[in-house]
Amino acid sequence: MVKKIIIPYFPKAMKYATPLLLGAAGYLFFIEHPIWAVILVLVGVIILTTNYVTEINLGDKSYDDYISFLWIPLNRDKKRFKRVDRIVISRGNYSQTINTRIQTRQMDWTDYTGTLILDNDKLDLVTHTDKKKLLHALREFSDFLKVDVEDRTSSEHYWIDMTKY
Repeated sequence: MVKKIIIPYFPKAMKYATPLLLGAAGYLFFIEHPIWAVILVLVGVIILTTNYVTEINLGDKSYDDYISFLWIPLNRDKKRFKRVDRIVISRGNYSQTINTRIQTRQMDWTDYTGTLILDNDKLDLVTHTDKKKLLHALREFSDFLKVDVEDRTSSEHYWIDMTKY
């Protein structure tokens, strides 16, 4: 059994705006600016084809995690495992101070990460700023791997019933 989960690298808004880029490229080609048209088409193709890919093979007990750029796998992480334990949800709190001449502003945000715990390894599956969106994304993984999901975002850890998501 092999499961390949593909998550877009670029935000949805950029993917939806790509047809506008391709239309602009057609217009530029029509008014005889083919170099700019080719550049816009290339940018559009890059936006549409760049994805995070996680491929888990339960038959071989291996996973392959990489970024697909123009259908070419980059930054490949391919490992074997003996046993899949569980999926753990953790919270990350971040803060950044932006200094300008006029004012100083501090930005605070939180994100949630679903991490697959293997026998001696960890694999970050999905990260979202919204916990419900993360749980919807993790349901596909938990159903395929037949593992439970543990929430470690509060002081008391608990198991999540994934049939609700």
